[in-house]
Amino acid sequence: MPSEKKIQIVENLKEKLAQTKGIILTDYQGLSVPEVEALRVNLRKVSADYQVVKNTLLKLALEQSSKFKVQSSKFTGPTAVILSREDEIKPLKVLYDFAKEHTQLKVKGGFFEGVWLLGEKLKEVAALPSRGVLLARVVGMIQSPISRIVNLGKGNQVGLVKILKTQVTNE
Repeated sequence: MPSEKKIQIVENLKEKLAQTKGIILTDYQGLSVPEVEALRVNLRKVSADYQVVKNTLLKLALEQSSKFKVQSSKFTGPTAVILSREDEIKPLKVLYDFAKEHTQLKVKGGFFEGVWLLGEKLKEVAALPSRGVLLARVVGMIQSPISRIVNLGKGNQVGLVKILKTQVTNE
C-alpha cells in the first residue's frame, strides 16, 4: 500500500510533467551537495528544475503522463530529473557546461521535441547554436540574395550614368 507522501510526490511530478517541455534524466552519483545545489541554481536561471526522485515514483508519474514515455531500462541507479518549462536547449547547455567540470555527472537521456534521445545525442543537440543565432542566420541567408540584386542593379545604374556623362562631355 503506497503511503500518502509517495502518492503526493507522484501527483506533484504529474503536474510538473504536464507543464514541462523537456525532460532530462541524469545520474548524479559522486556529486557533493554543494555541487548539486550549484547545478540547481544554474538551471533555475533558465526556467528548469533539478529534482532527485525515486525511480519507481518517477516511472509511475511518467506512465500516467500522456506526454512522455520512457523505457523502464533507464530507471537504474540514482536518478535526478531536469524539467524544463520554457526552452529545451538552454537547460541542456547548462547541464553539459556543468558536466565538463564535474565528470561524475552522467546524462542518461532525455526528451527533445517529444522524442527520447540518449545522452550522446543530447550532447550534439546542446552543441547547436541558440534559436536566436539560427534565426539570424536564416534571415541573413534570405537577405543576402536580395542585397546582391539591389547592389547589382545599383552598379548598372551607376555605369549607365557614367556612360551618359562621358557622352555629354564629349559632345
